[in-house]
Amino acid sequence: MDITFEERLPTYFIGHGGVSIMFKPQHELVRQGLRELGKEIKALNPTAIVCTCGEFQSDNDFIQGWPQALCNIPRQMLTNILLLVNLKEPTKVWHDIGPSWRTTFPHVFDYDYCHQSSRALGEQVLQHLQAKGIKAVGVERDLDHGIWVPFKLMFPDGEDELDVPILQISTYAGDDLEAHIQLGEALSSLDGRILFIGSGMLCHNLRATRLGTSDTAVAKSFEAAAGKALRAPTLQQRNVEFLTLQKRDDWIDAHPTAEHVLPLYMTLGVGLSLNRKEWKVWNQDQCIIGQSYYTFRLG
Repeated sequence: MDITFEERLPTYFIGHGGVSIMFKPQHELVRQGLRELGKEIKALNPTAIVCTCGEFQSDNDFIQGWPQALCNIPRQMLTNILLLVNLKEPTKVWHDIGPSWRTTFPHVFDYDYCHQSSRALGEQVLQHLQAKGIKAVGVERDLDHGIWVPFKLMFPDGEDELDVPILQISTYAGDDLEAHIQLGEALSSLDGRILFIGSGMLCHNLRATRLGTSDTAVAKSFEAAAGKALRAPTLQQRNVEFLTLQKRDDWIDAHPTAEHVLPLYMTLGVGLSLNRKEWKVWNQDQCIIGQSYYTFRLG
């Protein structure tokens, strides 16, 4: 049964950051913004949450989840043709962070996040995508930090826990932004009160962060451009404005690789189904060198 425009839930793009936002003092405002966002999501009473994430792209998910049958296929042949849908139940927290954390901040490996997963939901989404003509396969993997870090902040354990399943699907290989808008459009016709979240970053250049080779000008400039796009007069013009970001001279400075911005475009695709222009922003101007935590709702 189709749901009406009025019944559709909004959709969100979350600037997820890394595990350091959990505890470093300079990220207190980011934590507050995510907590406010979590309260809003809880009030929507979704039946499930389906996420794409900058940590789960179909051509680089080698540590967990890559289907054995695909291992001999050249990665470049998979660009824009294959999605991965997580079918694992239950899932646990995956500490997919570098070994240096064990000497600098070893306590982060003690972090856990209580959550629900659902193989049935994964199979529903997989079948839906396949029915839409999208090549997708099921995999089994755990919950990466691009989901459990922001979700642990949005829905604190023992305080405001999320009681619905979380499902991750991958983004496509490559950097085709329009393909991810089309993915969002396909997902948006799933039945039920399913909430769609893209978890990534509007600006993600870890080399710049580590080396301190620049200032926050690039991140702030992209946030300004995102604000302009959100204020566009139509949904279609909004998407055009976001697509033009890839043509900027400083795109490579914001995204040396595109995986962390792709979930944003999935969100834009879902937003087309809402037929309304409302939007809201959290965590604006909370930039560090090479990274933006800019977060927004559509609808």
